[in-house]
Parts: sequence; C-alpha cells; structure tokens
Amino acid sequence: MGHDLGYAALALLATTIYYIAFLVFRISARRMEPLRGSRPFRVARLMLTDPIWLGGGLLLFLGLGYEVVAFSRVPLPVVQPIFAAGLVLLVWFAVRFLGERLSGREWTSVALFVLATILIGLSATSKGEVRAEHTLVGTLLSPWTMLAICAPAIVIAALVWLVGDRRAGGRHARKLAGVAYGVGAGACAGLAEAGIRGISIVYMDTGSLLAVLESAYPWLTIGAAAIALGQLQVALQRCRIAIIAVVLTVIGRTYLILSSTVLFGEDWPRETVPFLLRTGGFALALVALIMFPRHEDPGPPEPPHAGGDRYLPAVR
Repeated sequence: MGHDLGYAALALLATTIYYIAFLVFRISARRMEPLRGSRPFRVARLMLTDPIWLGGGLLLFLGLGYEVVAFSRVPLPVVQPIFAAGLVLLVWFAVRFLGERLSGREWTSVALFVLATILIGLSATSKGEVRAEHTLVGTLLSPWTMLAICAPAIVIAALVWLVGDRRAGGRHARKLAGVAYGVGAGACAGLAEAGIRGISIVYMDTGSLLAVLESAYPWLTIGAAAIALGQLQVALQRCRIAIIAVVLTVIGRTYLILSSTVLFGEDWPRETVPFLLRTGGFALALVALIMFPRHEDPGPPEPPHAGGDRYLPAVR
C-alpha cells in the first residue's frame, strides 16, 4: 500500500513537471520572432538556440521519465485521474494567473475532455503480455502497417501548420483556435508515445539495446516528437495554452490507444463495463472536439507590447 501511494505521488509529480514544461515553452514563445510552420527548419533553429526552450525541454523529458517509472507501477485506472487532475490545474493556472478567458462553450468542452480522459483510463483491463515479436513483425516485416499509423498524424500536423500560416495573414483574418493546433500536435505526441511504448516492450522482452536500435521505434519516437514540439511552439505563440494543452493531451492519449491496437495487437475491451467506458470516453472526446470553436474571436486591436511580448497576439 505504501509503495502504491509512493508511485501515485510520483505520477502526480511527473504530471506536474510535464505541464510546467508547457508554461516554460509559452514563455519562450513570447520571446521569439513570429514562427511559421511552412519553415520548419527555421522553427527548429529558433527553438534549439533558445536557452529557455531548452530548459523547458529538459523539464519535459524529466516529467516523461518519471511517468515511465510511475505509470509502469500504478494501474492505468489510477493514473488517468491523476493526469486529468494535473490538466485541470494547468487550466486553472492559465485562467487565474495568465489572464486567459474561456467561453461557456469552451469550458463545457474542457470538462467533457477531462471526463473522457478518466473514462478511457477506467476502461483499462488486465491483459496478457505483449511480446516483442508482435511489434517487430508488425513494423519491420510489414512496413505498410507502420506507414498507416504514421501518415494520418503527420498529414494532420502538416495541414494545420500550412492552413494556420495562411489564415494568419491580413489585418482582419481569423486565426485558427488552439483546438486545431492541439489536434495536430496531439496526434504526433500520441504517435511518439506509441514509439516509447514499443521501445519499452522490445527491451523488456529481449533485454537487448541492439534489438531496440534495430527496431523502427526509436526513429518513430524522435521524428514524431520533433513534429509535435514544433507544432506546440507555433501554437503557444498564437493561441491560449489552456485550450492547446487540453486538446493535445486528449488527442495524444486517444491516438496512443488507437495506434497500440494496430502495432501491439491490443484488443478493444470485451467485457461490458470496460467496453462501455472506453466507447463512452471516445464519444465524449469527439463531442468535445466538435464543440470547440474553430477560430479565435478577433476582438479589438491592442497596442503592441514592449520587449519580448510584441510577438504574442492578444489572448481572448
């Protein structure tokens, strides 16, 4: 019991560090010149040469490292409510201290997303061990399977980047809301988490670092994480962190579950209660996604901010 509480506390700490990294990324975004998704290498250069962003990256990977340890020891039905609690705290902080405002419709969508996260977590059931040969056969001997998993996430992120750049032009143009960027970044983040899971499965089953390096998962993780981080940085410069974080988290977890079904042979729950919980969670996430407005309110023009804030659009 004491060990379970300790790992639950570690899971809460991991989630807190993870979301603090989001806040650091936002500070970094405020200091940067305008970012454009159509110029990904320039975005990468600005990120990698900014010490504040690098500090946020270290926090992010620290949080993910703690998550790997804690989440491997704590049942998923316990982990998901902890993760949802961290998400609620981030939204509260953004509203209370960053001056962000959410409409009634957006608050409803956020609540549905948090509830969907909890339901999906509660739907977890005890399953047999997923073995490395399943993952290797599905990715190395059948590359089309991996391509089918990767392509939707990358295409979504690319479309959001390009459309977001096109929409941003002009004095009276309506900017894409954070939900669009959250979907693009979240799909790639979920894909990167699937890669991390594949690395863990292969290593636990073989105990060989060489087997891990020979698999497709390290490259999947690095590539998808790079796209997700770039998308996130562009989004934080243009949109509200409360919306971005919520959508990114839920879409990421959803994409992780869907990709795990294909890559690791995990079945949809067959028992009645887990089946209803997972189906209901996915349905709520879809409803919440549809309810979010697609564009930010333009609002009245504001005078430019001094210093690093001059590149940050007004938050409404």
